[in-house]
Amino acid sequence: MKQKFLTISAIAVIAIVGLFVFEHATSAQRPNRDAQGQRGNRQGGDRGGRGMMGMMNYVSVVDNSWIDLTFSVKVDDETLVKARPIYQASRDKVAMKVEELRQPGMREAATKDIQAILMDVNASLKEVLTEEQMAKLNELTKKRVTEMQQRMNRWRSGGDRRGGSGGRQ
Repeated sequence: MKQKFLTISAIAVIAIVGLFVFEHATSAQRPNRDAQGQRGNRQGGDRGGRGMMGMMNYVSVVDNSWIDLTFSVKVDDETLVKARPIYQASRDKVAMKVEELRQPGMREAATKDIQAILMDVNASLKEVLTEEQMAKLNELTKKRVTEMQQRMNRWRSGGDRRGGSGGRQ
């Protein structure tokens, strides 16, 4: 009888400890809730990086242009070697201006500066690329920027991350 009691007690203790461990292990995966009971608010920042909502990722525009030049336009290695310093300098300048965008009152001036930097990239690349290569690169860049703007508009209008209506009817 004592052996049966000890076995049942051991099983009960293991089950209780298992439930306790499971509860605490899964609580780290649950979204935090604020005072109003809303889901998804996380400590240390806005969920999904929406703090810079409405701002295009200009560094990404430069990066994507380099990717397009390398893989879609398929220029030769010699041309890539000539274009790399242009992209690197432009990316560094744009990254500095993006930091200025985060400062209050600097948004409009920094945006104009970034657009001027992006125009300078095109002017510098005209010295390195052929007309056909430049035309294809411009076409790909316009397509990417349009897609990026469409994604931003979906976010602004309340669509979900997949571009839908976010469950609204």
